[in-house]
Amino acid sequence: MSRSSDARALLKLAWEAAWERLGNALQPPPGYPEPTAEQLQECFRVAREQLENLREAYDIEPPRNP
Repeated sequence: MSRSSDARALLKLAWEAAWERLGNALQPPPGYPEPTAEQLQECFRVAREQLENLREAYDIEPPRNP
C-alpha cells in the first residue's frame, strides 16, 4: 500500500465517510428509515475495512487478542 501523504489523505476520507455512514445507521437522522440488519452489517464491514486500510497505511501492527 502506498504511504504517500495523498494516499493517506484519501484513506482518511474513506474512513471518515464509513464512520459517518455507520453513525447514521446506528442512529438515523430524523426522516431517515431504520436500517435493516443487512445494512447495519454492511456498514460495520465497510468501517472495519477502511480502518484496517488506514492502519496498514500508517504501518501500525494489528492489536493482539488476549
